[in-house]
Amino acid sequence: MSKQACASIALTKTLLNKALVISLSLTFSTSIFATTEDPHQQFSVNKNNTNKSTITWRPVVDVQAECEKESKRLGYGGFGYSVEACSFWDKSPLSNVCTIITAKTVNFHTVGHEIRHCFQGNFH
Repeated sequence: MSKQACASIALTKTLLNKALVISLSLTFSTSIFATTEDPHQQFSVNKNNTNKSTITWRPVVDVQAECEKESKRLGYGGFGYSVEACSFWDKSPLSNVCTIITAKTVNFHTVGHEIRHCFQGNFH
């Protein structure tokens, strides 16, 4: 296979991955406004992508601005809707890390929701 064909395949895979993230984000934005989460709802840990993650928690003054900034920095293009917190996870074998961004004053449910993303990815 030529170098040009390999580069084209790599670019296509990158674009498809970004399209999937955007699609999942849009699905999430529609579903979050349509339902209210129950903070006591049970869920199975059998859906975990991992049981071990290095988590960085970034409490910030302007959650929306920081979440948009981080999303764009990672190549996801931003949220396009209001968020009260966000998380970004990398489940590659060499880098099982997750970052959550919240306000400096936050409730337990919001932190738990974002940490769940660290272990289960896009669970909703």
